Amino acid sequence: MNDQKNKGIKKRRWLWAIGGILALIGLWQLIASFYLEEEKELRRQFRETVKEKFPEQTARFYESFGLFYFETDGETSGRSDTDQKTIVLIHGLDDPGQVWQNLAPALVQAGFNVWLMHYPNDQPVVESAWLFFEELQSLKQRGIERISIVAHSMGGLVSREMLTGPEIDYTASITDGQVPEVVSLIMVGTPNHGSQMARMRVFAEMRDQIARLAKGEINWLGSILDGAGEAKIDLLPGSRFLTELNARPHPAGVDMLIVAGVNSPWDENDIKRWVSDTRRKVPSEQQKWVDEFGKNMIGLTHGLGDGLVAVESTRLAGVPHRTVDGTHLSMIRNVSTSSRRTPPAVPVIIDQLKRQVTQ
Repeated sequence: MNDQKNKGIKKRRWLWAIGGILALIGLWQLIASFYLEEEKELRRQFRETVKEKFPEQTARFYESFGLFYFETDGETSGRSDTDQKTIVLIHGLDDPGQVWQNLAPALVQAGFNVWLMHYPNDQPVVESAWLFFEELQSLKQRGIERISIVAHSMGGLVSREMLTGPEIDYTASITDGQVPEVVSLIMVGTPNHGSQMARMRVFAEMRDQIARLAKGEINWLGSILDGAGEAKIDLLPGSRFLTELNARPHPAGVDMLIVAGVNSPWDENDIKRWVSDTRRKVPSEQQKWVDEFGKNMIGLTHGLGDGLVAVESTRLAGVPHRTVDGTHLSMIRNVSTSSRRTPPAVPVIIDQLKRQVTQ
């Protein structure tokens, strides 16, 4: 009897502990939602302070960023090539570098020259856009005149910011001969109007750092130098960054295509049960946040999204839009490197690029 009683007490303690944690998360989200730009600036200042205090570690960490030539054997080189069929692939938020494992080799096999853009993806999107711009100048110096960009997730926002940001002024830089002309931009799963799942980026950051550890690239300051979470704020629906970006016209002379996934790893009934259970464990003032989170999760299921980004969030007025079956990652890459499956977005992207080359 006492054993059962003790088990019951322990179970209730765990439930209260979980409820308390969820309540704290909800309270933090509620408070932070009113001071997003202030939070973003504090995060930026913290990151800059760390960079100043640890210059050697920062320099070593930043060696992994920039443009790297892709070869099918997995090695990189700085080979110069003036071929017009040059493709630059740019990843998204907290990506450990595996998103292109199927597309990059397929592009090489199709006769394209492929470059991979790596950047500190947790920093503000504007900073990433500046780094992208600076790296593209190196391609111009190699004699490459025209490029196409394929961007996954947040990489599409980085690309759009680079091409349309008034301070960067990419069009003027083309005229001045500083950078190659961007003839096409293909965005895959890009949250052009934001994603509520950006609030959960802590789990993606853990995956990113674990992947770096596995490749021997770990730096004990990596999770800060990679960005202090400012990108998360930029990706939230209605953020200042997205509002300003979406108010601009599309980049002139750039052929654009959006590819979105229409599958989700979550079941609506499971989400509803989670909402019901969680509402009973949190204070009444936090139940609204739980309901809103559940609503957004349901909006990403049953063909309405890829599990992280809703289809409607990917759309841009006047830009061709294609949907494929798959989650945010499975539409563009396989989980296993040994899989012979062709991710559904890959042939769509290659066909689009081939048409662009023949124009």
